[in-house]
Amino acid sequence: MLRIGIIGLGFMGKMHFDTYRALPDRAAVTAIADVDPKKRAGDWSGIGGNIALAGAAVDLTGVTMYENADDLIRDPEVDVVDITLPTYLHCEYALKALAAGKDTLCEKPMAVNSGEAAKMAEAADQAGRTLLIGQCIRFWPAYAKAREIVRGGEYGAVRTARFQRYSTLPTWSWQNWILDAGKSGLAALDLHIHDADFVAHLFGQPESVRSFGGGVNPGGWDHILTRYQYPGDLLVTAEGAWEYAPGFPFSMTFAIHLEKASLNLAADGKLTLYPISGAEPSGIVLDAESGYWHELTHFLDCIQTGKKSEVLTADSALRSVRLVESEMESIRSGGAVKL
Repeated sequence: MLRIGIIGLGFMGKMHFDTYRALPDRAAVTAIADVDPKKRAGDWSGIGGNIALAGAAVDLTGVTMYENADDLIRDPEVDVVDITLPTYLHCEYALKALAAGKDTLCEKPMAVNSGEAAKMAEAADQAGRTLLIGQCIRFWPAYAKAREIVRGGEYGAVRTARFQRYSTLPTWSWQNWILDAGKSGLAALDLHIHDADFVAHLFGQPESVRSFGGGVNPGGWDHILTRYQYPGDLLVTAEGAWEYAPGFPFSMTFAIHLEKASLNLAADGKLTLYPISGAEPSGIVLDAESGYWHELTHFLDCIQTGKKSEVLTADSALRSVRLVESEMESIRSGGAVKL
């Protein structure tokens, strides 16, 4: 059994904590670090996010609580460090964890810029440790199934694909860091990177990008729309926005049109295949476990077997940060940017 230390008790910290608790034969959370004394005492009522989190009081019996993350990293009872801190702190603590010889999971995006992300990837190589970045959409059942169908080739080549992700404005973060462009990258790097990463995971790196952005936040964008240029006439777009008013429903959807069928993920989470032949549409049965569950079990498998992930490497997560940076450069320049 692997002993997990979580650094940062926000939305994702709690999500990871709950997921590990659902894997009692695989992992145990033995330590948590957070600067908030209320959270260290088990009062998690202030944690918010764009997906509902149940429960305010948490039983932390058997978990060592630290105010200082450095103390957790030094704890000999911690095998794996799970970093769920704000984006601008990812690099600092990933480097510390890897230098301490700990296998490390770090939430997405990998870092606040590609320079820091490259340092993290290099540190993992030098330390000979596993570094996995939490690009959970690669593991989300509907998206993983779509990739399986597309790569399987039964329905021919993809003609068009569009991905969309909408959220209310994220006002729930610690010290409102997520709405600080220098700390989060705003919607482009924090929200839209889910779909940019999956586009590259499904189709490979594009030749160029052409992006448009809008919103009221200085130094970044609350709404981004991108076309990814690939050889031939393949049309791929992704749109991400978190500008919407309180109560606006979170949604993530996609539509992929192939030569012989259309594939649609609706806002209610249902994945449906529509054959060109005129046969009846068929609902696709998806794994009941969440993308977080699949992501973390995969990470544990990689550590316990010593094998490099075939789904998500640190280098591929680094390329996704660079991809989104190219999109932001396209918005600023008003033209296409080659990769």
